[in-house]
Amino acid sequence: MPSAKKRRAMEHEKHRKQLRLWGGVAGIVVLVAVVAVLLSQGSDSSGATPTGETRPVTVTGDTLPPQPTSGTDAAIGMQGPTLQGQSFDGSPVTIDPGATGRPTAIWLVAHWCPHCNAEVPRVVSLNDQGRLPQGVDYYAISSGADATAPNYPPSAWLQNERWPFPVLADDDNGTAAKAYGLTSYPLLVLLDAKGNVVYRHAGELGEDGITQVLQQLAG
Repeated sequence: MPSAKKRRAMEHEKHRKQLRLWGGVAGIVVLVAVVAVLLSQGSDSSGATPTGETRPVTVTGDTLPPQPTSGTDAAIGMQGPTLQGQSFDGSPVTIDPGATGRPTAIWLVAHWCPHCNAEVPRVVSLNDQGRLPQGVDYYAISSGADATAPNYPPSAWLQNERWPFPVLADDDNGTAAKAYGLTSYPLLVLLDAKGNVVYRHAGELGEDGITQVLQQLAG
């Protein structure tokens, strides 16, 4: 039978081994927790877009009815709602038709829309050529941002296209798009100097079509 001194030494060694074991387990738990946090930061299962591609939007005024596929557009003659929001970099952007006493032209576009990808360069080209009428307030509303869709992010897309006018980034719910009655992209909305809707068109117009409707607006 071991002596009392030897038993104490054996118990002390057993205690040290237990401490090392629990220390190793605790280290593993901490490591797993850190990895979990990093993984949660690196991916977003909610599908939300990164900050900057969508921004909060406030609507003042009546929402326009949805753009019809054919027939009379019930929005003609209605006052366009005011949108208060931000650009991709957080700069404030307000679209307030009629506030400046000038007509307003608004393109609602989505980065993944092939027709938008065709129409946006045409607007840029017309501006470069000096063929867009003066005295009109021009805007784009970037809506439908989707990190899983092509040509993402919209901020880089419009920057690469050299879009020259203010851009309002819509929120995740498409509040700005709904306010102007969007049913398909791109949607061009023209408002007179009093802020009343005079024209809406869904789809491509081409350079000649864009020039024609904008000259009528400005004239």
